[in-house]
Amino acid sequence: MASNITLTGRFGNDPETFAGEKSDRTSFRFASTEYEQGQEHTDWYSVTCFGRLGERIAKQGAKGKKATLWGKLRLRKYQTRSGEERIDARVTATHVEWTEPLGAASKPRPETKYDESSYLSPEKSVYGGATNSSDDGVPF
Repeated sequence: MASNITLTGRFGNDPETFAGEKSDRTSFRFASTEYEQGQEHTDWYSVTCFGRLGERIAKQGAKGKKATLWGKLRLRKYQTRSGEERIDARVTATHVEWTEPLGAASKPRPETKYDESSYLSPEKSVYGGATNSSDDGVPF
């Protein structure tokens, strides 16, 4: 039995499209990361989609790109050759929403660090010139 799922995360690889008898299939890996008590935990999903959604994801999706996916989740337990039990999480996507602009870089941007001296103080003008003489706080 499948369950509904909503995932927010990043593409783990560029989507690949495979030709099928009835319709084309687009597949990719998707990573969803959660931070709890200072610890990072990432879950990986195998995602498949079909039809127009698959075409759209194949054109616009890329490794590292942020998105939110909706679909159906199926879990499958299996055992590795070494005897270790694992769970395979497979999602059949039904909708995608990009969480960054389509033309944005696909790699995460480095964090920007600010120091307090870079913030504007009441004595500094936003426009670099003299501030308004009135006390209304508007710099022009």
